[in-house]
Amino acid sequence: MNRRRLLGLVALAALVALSGCSVLGPGEPDAEALGKDVTYNWSTDANATIDINDTRYEAVYRVENRSSIELYDRDALGTESPLDIEGLKFQFENGTVRNLTADDVELSRKRMTVSFPAENVSGRVAFSSPRNGKSFALPTFVSGSYEVTLPKDARVGVPILAQVSPGGYDATLRNDRVTLTWSDVDRRALSIRWYLERDLWLFGGLVVLALLLGGGGAIYYLRQIRELEQRREEVGLDVDTGDDVGDDGPPPGMR
Repeated sequence: MNRRRLLGLVALAALVALSGCSVLGPGEPDAEALGKDVTYNWSTDANATIDINDTRYEAVYRVENRSSIELYDRDALGTESPLDIEGLKFQFENGTVRNLTADDVELSRKRMTVSFPAENVSGRVAFSSPRNGKSFALPTFVSGSYEVTLPKDARVGVPILAQVSPGGYDATLRNDRVTLTWSDVDRRALSIRWYLERDLWLFGGLVVLALLLGGGGAIYYLRQIRELEQRREEVGLDVDTGDDVGDDGPPPGMR
């Protein structure tokens, strides 16, 4: 094997590894993370309930007659990857909660498959996942009703500062937290961008400042125009000679 071919193979291997398609596979599930003790709100009527905090979110999904669920994330380019989760649990319909372990999880390059404690079982599956920023996006793993609670002080009432997809939601405010509810979500993903209350005051202040600066600039411009007009009058540049009395036209010989 010559040197050029060897370098080509090395470059190809690097590209494959960076794209998340390494021949080594996706690795093993993190048993310690899956076993973390996380408290969930099981008393919910929605098919999907998501509680978003500053650094993480907790999600509870209702499942009926299912044996497993696939969990994954999708980036801006549409590339899928296994979801990074913690505190994986399953609640049976009778209220019994079971901690799921790494033995119940199978990873592929694109998705995480979580197997439930029994075949064709009904109940709720819950997990937690890290997050940051003032936005949230997640595929819709189940159909039906959704309930999403935003972090404290987060708001979506001003469209220029916020965006919620899909539309057709109801928003309620309780204990300084906004909850968005959909009766039926038929989209492939939820996407929410919000602002904080202090951002609204900051935005309003910037708008007022811009108006003041714009008004001041207009006044200054008008004053400059008036000063120029006064100077023209002082030096006689504004004398109108179109109606001079006694104007007999051009001198003799040029008529």
